[in-house]
Amino acid sequence: MMTQPDRIRQYLRRRGCAPSVVKGGLEGLLDHWDSLVQAVEEGYDLTFDDYLNDMELRDVLQGALEAAALEQRQAAEKKVIKLDQRFRDLTVECPPIVGERAARENGHDPSEHWWFFRRPKKPAPDFEEELREAGIV
Repeated sequence: MMTQPDRIRQYLRRRGCAPSVVKGGLEGLLDHWDSLVQAVEEGYDLTFDDYLNDMELRDVLQGALEAAALEQRQAAEKKVIKLDQRFRDLTVECPPIVGERAARENGHDPSEHWWFFRRPKKPAPDFEEELREAGIV
């Protein structure tokens, strides 16, 4: 019988996650989301590609929650709900950060995959310029 951490790791491998993400499992994804929310709070100063990767990891986190056992999922969701609300407070709605075509092809829906449709309210100057070039701001 497969244990819950194994199910989550199996999901992460199927998603093509890096070995470090697979090894970190659900806790590692939660820690990453927490760090990302803090980075947005402090004025996200990484690149647009980094931001895309961070939002992709939020999407992976959603799938990992769905793969988790009920008890584990409920405990993790308490933290995710708080982090998601902070993230929403620090961001504004925008066109899909992956682009309209990619969002359509991947089935990203603004209500279900909302993280792909938000950007920081106060990005660092270089990141803001990249958002402008991408047509997000």
